[in-house]
Amino acid sequence: MSLLTTSETRNVIASQVASATNTLHIISAFCKESAMSFIEANIKNKLSEKKLMVRFLLSDMLSGATDLSLYEFCKSKGWQMYVRFDLHAKTYVFDKKRCILGSANMTSNGIGLNSHGNYELSSFTDINDSDLIKINKLFDDSILMTDEIYSLMKAEYDAANQNNESGNSKAKWTNSIEALFKPTIDVLFTYDFPSTPHPDFNDIKSFEFLELDHIPTVDELKDAFRWSKPFLWLYSLLDNMSDKTAYFGAITSELHNALINDPKPYRKDVKDLLSNTLFWIQDLGIDALVIDTPNHSQRVRII
Repeated sequence: MSLLTTSETRNVIASQVASATNTLHIISAFCKESAMSFIEANIKNKLSEKKLMVRFLLSDMLSGATDLSLYEFCKSKGWQMYVRFDLHAKTYVFDKKRCILGSANMTSNGIGLNSHGNYELSSFTDINDSDLIKINKLFDDSILMTDEIYSLMKAEYDAANQNNESGNSKAKWTNSIEALFKPTIDVLFTYDFPSTPHPDFNDIKSFEFLELDHIPTVDELKDAFRWSKPFLWLYSLLDNMSDKTAYFGAITSELHNALINDPKPYRKDVKDLLSNTLFWIQDLGIDALVIDTPNHSQRVRII
């Protein structure tokens, strides 16, 4: 494995894109058309598959972190574009054999196209069949962008701009768009869960499981938690129940089975992870779920 600085990441991306003969897969929470133009300019061979995955939240576009025009760019250049609203990863896969992964988004600052870009660190390594399964699963559980979805998103983006919401970190897609994304969370680790029973706004470690590198505002925290693995897993579990309801003991059993830590955590530790998650849901006022305690047992249900 080689550790790369920002400029080294840019150079390796350029050389690997130029030498790719079959496929390119780019996974980046934020993405700018200028950076994708850099990729296109370095492609030397005819590729059978080009895929881009982005987070594509409305707030990302209003803040300028991502371009709405990416879809039109991808469509014109033969890329399939995928969206996953909980995406944090930054990974570049070449010919399904080699990849760059780290902190660099597919933006001019992220990969050092600007003279004063971000300082990022990434690694360059070979990948195996097991890695490819995870990458393929990530795409399988994402939304493939279509003209219809893009039209819906563009209408909401244009409306937000007309309402002078530029830079609004609270802006969200309507339920009709958010409902398109129903992720399947098959892999969970104990570190995916809150380590404290309540958010601690005096300790940044309280938010590490959300991959936040700063003390968030309440609104930022609520939005990040809404797309976190523990919440998405819990919501999906309840959504698959006939009555959209489960009790604490049953959820604990399901969670114990879903965690893949080696060795497996003790049952008490699993209960603590679930208890912390439920406290966070209540503290943040996540209204998608109702938590109550009939008959002395905690019940969680989708309203």
